[in-house]
Amino acid sequence: MPGLLQWRKRKGLTQVDAASLLGVSQPYLSLLEKGARPVTAKLRNRLQSSSPKTPHHSPDDRLRSQLSTLGYPGFSHFPKTRSRVQPSALLLSVLSQTDADARIVESLPWLIANFESHFDYPSLIRQAKLHNLQNRLGFLLELAPVKTPAALSAVQDLERARLLAEDTLCWDSMPPATRQWMRTNRSPLAAHWNILTRLSSHQSPHAA
Repeated sequence: MPGLLQWRKRKGLTQVDAASLLGVSQPYLSLLEKGARPVTAKLRNRLQSSSPKTPHHSPDDRLRSQLSTLGYPGFSHFPKTRSRVQPSALLLSVLSQTDADARIVESLPWLIANFESHFDYPSLIRQAKLHNLQNRLGFLLELAPVKTPAALSAVQDLERARLLAEDTLCWDSMPPATRQWMRTNRSPLAAHWNILTRLSSHQSPHAA
């Protein structure tokens, strides 16, 4: 559907972000944009509710509202979205951000702890690898207080695909001086996953 692709580009969304907003998977959205799948009436309604006529909201505001809809206490004061977003799609959407509000990133251990049982790990890992997000995802899965067999297996899979390139946890504009400080002061877990972050379980109190 050419109009769907134009809608996404007009709003400045990545496929991951648009899929999360519309409540579909990224591969399915790709098929829709190519015209390989029909656009349902339900999806058309979602497109209309997200049309350019609606007030503009920043990507961070949208993520806060989606977390509020899922029940995250830290953003309970934000307006909820009309449709409930898929937790795994929301997780990927945040992880794909080059720069996101630190408070949104701090919510991810909570998201994993509360919705891990709903994750389709093969699909989640496949999408993470496709977008070079396996280090970010692996770090968060180990950080979150979830030790189910499925989660541990997912960490092992991500470990085998761990990237050597240094990454941030959604703060790619991090100043050079801060990067240097992070290398020295990050946790052993963050260092293992080559992530420049100070995020720890203590900084995500709602995850417990």
